[in-house]
Amino acid sequence: MSAFLTREERSAVRRTLTLLSIDRAGFLRSVAAGTLTLFCTVGLAAVSAWLIARASQLPLVATLALATTSVRAFGASKPVFRYFRQVAGHRVALYGMSNLRYEAYARLADAPIGAVASIRRGDILARTGRDVTAVGDLVVRALEPIAVAVASSLVSVGIVACFSPLSAAALAACLLASCLLGPLPAMRGARLAERSQVEDRAELAALSLTMLESASELRVSGRLSAMEESARRTERRIFANRDAAARPTAYAGAVDALALGAATVAAILIGSAELAAGSLAPVELAIIALTPLAAFEATQPLGQAAVQLVRSAAAGERILALLDTASGEPIGESASRAAETPDPERRGQGRTPPADGRPDSRRRGHSAAPGLHARSLTVGWPDGPVVAGPFDIDVPRGGTLAVVGPSGIGKTTLLYTLAGLIRPRSGHVRLDGREVCDIPREEVSSTLVLTAEDAHVFATTVLENLRVARPDVTEEEAVELLDRAGLGGWLGDLPEGVHTLLGADATTMSGGERRRLLFARALASPADYLLLDEPAEHLDSDTADALVADLLAAGKAPRERERTVVLVTHRLTPLWQADRVILLSEEDGRVRVAAAGKHEELANLIPDYRWSLRQEL
Repeated sequence: MSAFLTREERSAVRRTLTLLSIDRAGFLRSVAAGTLTLFCTVGLAAVSAWLIARASQLPLVATLALATTSVRAFGASKPVFRYFRQVAGHRVALYGMSNLRYEAYARLADAPIGAVASIRRGDILARTGRDVTAVGDLVVRALEPIAVAVASSLVSVGIVACFSPLSAAALAACLLASCLLGPLPAMRGARLAERSQVEDRAELAALSLTMLESASELRVSGRLSAMEESARRTERRIFANRDAAARPTAYAGAVDALALGAATVAAILIGSAELAAGSLAPVELAIIALTPLAAFEATQPLGQAAVQLVRSAAAGERILALLDTASGEPIGESASRAAETPDPERRGQGRTPPADGRPDSRRRGHSAAPGLHARSLTVGWPDGPVVAGPFDIDVPRGGTLAVVGPSGIGKTTLLYTLAGLIRPRSGHVRLDGREVCDIPREEVSSTLVLTAEDAHVFATTVLENLRVARPDVTEEEAVELLDRAGLGGWLGDLPEGVHTLLGADATTMSGGERRRLLFARALASPADYLLLDEPAEHLDSDTADALVADLLAAGKAPRERERTVVLVTHRLTPLWQADRVILLSEEDGRVRVAAAGKHEELANLIPDYRWSLRQEL
């Protein structure tokens, strides 16, 4: 049946099955259990037919003992095999969905921020939720029923062929008609409807998430009613498409019923003729007439299986599009980028060494010294204009750098570029002598951590929120980290300490507590480089200054390992603790470094800096 899918659908099914990492042995067990279930159904019908017909001849009771026992055995075994079929099939599907979700989250986590930023959160939720479920249903609602139908149909035809080859041929023709004439039109009719449903469900998820998270802002701007109406229109389209997809399935059921009737009538007519000719016994006529009634139980799910193939293919295409976007290349259809990109540490091998004996990177203006260094750096979002630059920035290991400037000038873009999440538009960023964008993401994450302004607080315990940064954080370490972050008193007031559940996205915490929890999470990470984006945003001045001061002091406290801190902030008062402050400003339409130095130097020499500092007093 998969041969009647389009080329794109077959490719999507093949690639998603690879990502599901299907347990073939488990799948074969589920097919075997399903085949045995239908074998029991067919056997029960055949033996029952023989028993009824033979009993009408009033034989000795002993001659019916084996048939009676077989009827009981088939009747008792059928639910047992059905149970094993469901357990085996759903186990394969659920593990497959877990593998696919893990692969999706892993690729999204490793993806460049520019590749992920263009995807709506609601759309990601739909693809990793409902779409993954639809792909998992491919196993239990499509592939398994098709395999079971083929196997059980062969068994049914084989049983009838033992008594009447001509009746078996008629049964095979009717089974083939039921397998093709019903499901194939259902596939064609459901293709457009199911694809539309997938898109509409994703749209509804995106709208719903936006309304839930931004209801107040939408109400103030007057856009909430329009968004609610858009959600209602989407729901109406989903209902209409669902009805349209149900019609071909009903047609497939009608075709299956007609094929069943035709097979039964054909068996009776052929069997009666063979009975009259003396080539078939009366008891055998009952068997070939009643066996088709059970044989077509295997073909009944094929209409829904055909629709599920189309549905899973459409969902698979959406998931693959997400993963392809995240990785920047078709999953499973091209060599890995690592194989195509030369090792940055090996670039230049085979060249003539420089005359002065120094490394080539230093001759190009790069520093191989430990620390975070940028040269001739211009920054901007992918496919967008250059936002700021060029910059020359040096942050030695253990140093602290604060980046300040007006809102919207490009401070966050600069920070994300220094972290390697956005590739430089030109120039270079080096982390401990290596190009940061060429270092594997998992290696960068163990050395450098970025805490964004909108970093998420999960709806779980305080301890588990800290374990996001390092899974082996103990309860004692969590208490110490929270105390260092200034949350010792807050933790003491919690009913269950570090095991207290937090609301989704910190709805049960104040703004200052949320920021300090993120600070504690950053301290929990094994990284030596801490990059923080506006950690004091929306806090009162006293709380903001205390938090920024604590951040700049991270790694310089007694018995604390050395950490390098790069901080983007609007608050200037606590920056006296920073080793260096960079002030960004716009000149002639380009954002550049207006001044750099110690906090006291900028306050004395730069009027704009001094004026902004006075406004905070």
